[in-house]
Amino acid sequence: MFELTASFVSSQILMLAAMVLGFASLQFRARKHIFLTLAIGAGLISAHYFLLGKVAAGVIVSFSVLRFVTAIFTSDKKYILIFLALNTIALFFTYKEIYDLLVFFGIAIIVIGNFQASDKHMRSSLIFGTSLVLLYNTLIFSPMGIVEEGSFLISNLIGYFRFHIKKQKPPKIITSV
Repeated sequence: MFELTASFVSSQILMLAAMVLGFASLQFRARKHIFLTLAIGAGLISAHYFLLGKVAAGVIVSFSVLRFVTAIFTSDKKYILIFLALNTIALFFTYKEIYDLLVFFGIAIIVIGNFQASDKHMRSSLIFGTSLVLLYNTLIFSPMGIVEEGSFLISNLIGYFRFHIKKQKPPKIITSV
């Protein structure tokens, strides 16, 4: 059964702060601002998972801090393999439950997205990866994790719409008949 412990409450407070950063991050257009904000949020999310005793998720997300900082400077595809390898090694040594695979695959999709030169491809990958992490947070019962990933997903969808779907209508030219 669920218990309201100090570590649970602390983990939820960290996720609240990460939620604010996550929502704000995808409203930026500049890659540097997006990834710097995500790096700070990933540190908070990692601590959240450790407080909940979810070591695999905590370690995998802790590599996200380094990944986001790397992604500020490059979209070189070789880093995809490096971070996927780090996450795979982390999963190998920390795997405890089937749910760990959800966070692993969600983050793997996000890793691929982080090193896309195209903002559109980056955001598309984040949508799919975030959906898996949202499911993970639901299954481990982290209410603020659910809210944080849900708000991150919504923010990403809004940013995707603003930057890639919404068409600017050309000005109407009025001619006299």
